[in-house]
Order: sequence, then C-alpha cells, then structure tokens
Amino acid sequence: MVGELAAGILRIPLPLGIHGIPSVNGWLLLDDQAGATLVDCGVFAGTEADGGTGALSEQLSAYGLGVEDIRRLVVTHAHIDHYGLAGEIVRRTGADLWMHVRADADIAKYRNPDGAVDRRRDMLNEHGLYGEELTRASSGLRDWMPVMPSIADATTRLRGGETFTAAGRTWEILHTPGHSPGHVCLWSETDRLLLSGDHILPGISPPVTFERGFEADPLGSYLASLGRVEEIAPAMVLPGHGEPFADGARRAQAIAQSKQRRLAKVLEILHDGPINVTDLARRLVGKDMDGSRLHFAMAETLAYLAYYDVRGVAYRVPGADGVFVWRATASA
Repeated sequence: MVGELAAGILRIPLPLGIHGIPSVNGWLLLDDQAGATLVDCGVFAGTEADGGTGALSEQLSAYGLGVEDIRRLVVTHAHIDHYGLAGEIVRRTGADLWMHVRADADIAKYRNPDGAVDRRRDMLNEHGLYGEELTRASSGLRDWMPVMPSIADATTRLRGGETFTAAGRTWEILHTPGHSPGHVCLWSETDRLLLSGDHILPGISPPVTFERGFEADPLGSYLASLGRVEEIAPAMVLPGHGEPFADGARRAQAIAQSKQRRLAKVLEILHDGPINVTDLARRLVGKDMDGSRLHFAMAETLAYLAYYDVRGVAYRVPGADGVFVWRATASA
C-alpha cells in the first residue's frame, strides 16, 4: 500500500514476482511547484492499453495523482526491476529521466539480450559449468525482458554530486557503485534521509556480481561505497526493497562485515588447492543450486576472486580441460 514515510515522501510498493522477488519500492517526492519526482519505477504490471503502468497508476490514485504528474524520474540503477517502466513513463509524461552514465553498460544488454546471454554463457562455461545447467544459469535475463516495454536513455546523465529540490528537501546524488556500476543513492543531509536503491537493504546482503565488460573489481567498489554510507551515517534509510530502517551506518557496516567473512572463506578454500569457480561457488553457497540462483552464486564468487586478483592475492590459470582454476599466491 501507499504510505507517507516522511513529509512529502510516499512509498509505492510495486509488484514484481520474478526470480522470487515479490516487489520493488518506488518513492514519490512531492513538489507543488515542479511536479512529482519518482525514484525507481518497477516493471510492466497492467495491460497493453495502459502501457503496463496499471499498478503504478492505482497506487498514485490513492493520493489523487496520476502517472502524468511525474515530472522527474530518477533510476537508482538500471536493473530491470527498478528501470523496466522508465521508457513508458517518459513516453507518456515527457519526464526528465536521471541515470548515472555508467548505467549504459546495463542498458546495452537490453538492446542485445542474445549477445548478453551468449557472453554470460561463455563466462560460466570457462569457469566449469556445462550442459543444461549452463543453459539455465545463463539465460535468466530473458525472463525479465517481457516486463520492460521499451528501453529508455537518460535525458540527464549523472556522475555524482548533482542536486535537486523535492519534498521540501535538497537531495544530493551519491554514486555508489558495486551492486551495479551506475548505482546511485539520494541523500538529504537536512534530515539525514537516504534513498538507498539496492545499495543497502534490510535483512539481506545485496548481491555484488562480476560481469564481463563491467567493472574489474565490483566488490572493491562496493566496499568503498559502503564506507561512504558509514561516513554520512543516515538516520533513516528508504530502500529499494523491504521496509525502511534506522541507523544506516550500522547496516552498511554489517553488510561489509558479511562480505569480508565471505572473502576470508574464499581464501581459506583457495589454500586447500586449485579449484574452479563452479566448485568454489557450491562450497560457499551449497550444492543444491540451479538456474538464476546458480548464476548469481558463480558471478558473486567471481567478484570475490576479482577482488583478490587485482590485489595480487589470487590468480587463475587454464586447466587441462580449458576450464580456469584459481590459486592463492604464495604470499597470501
């Protein structure tokens, strides 16, 4: 249901239902003069006649608003659950679409999903995955494509540090890469509110995954971004999924500690001897994985290994079968 979390800020939970994710939070920042700013927009959930905006329209109508009242759309990151309706909203309203310049990497996948699936398949195959398991693990992007009616490019391209006024506050764009190269949070210093997207979430540690052509060290970026949230110490966090929560610094620190524990476990396993990513992921997460769950486990394992690789702690070599195996360096 729609709820007002702070003066002029409405929470709009929007349905998803793909890969076990029930909903995403849209956040509406009201401004009587400039019109509404929507932060994240969900996916096609309606009919062809309404362009898939039915669920969003229904929530907005509870406050006497409609999609046409949205004048600015800020997408925290271009994963489809946060970005899927952006093109339709811009088409219907002429809203100004704000996204970080590094969101281009995700958007390029949507323009050529077959190519993106092929790259993912090649990467997973080189790290020890085969056959039907490989097909199921590499093709999850295709599950999301039908809920994105169109692909939208930003009209305002962000780099971090930009500001705007809405809901009686000045909001600063914080570039917080890691979960996605182009991830941003919105920060109101006046009342120490953080709109966090998927950067920090309640109850779960957001996935940080390695993907070819994106970041060389996504986990290093993520840990640095968590450190920035610790420094600003939000009093209240309005996340992309789940319920709002207090003490953002404490939550950022807890997530960082969970990543560090997993890093330590990876190095411990590497000290046992050479291992490929498929086997390493199953030792970390469990053997009973398939499809998108297996892909995320392997891609996050690769992010841990990339962290060690760029720091000279681990390295990969091709095995006799052409599959890469990873080793700890002698000094690790």
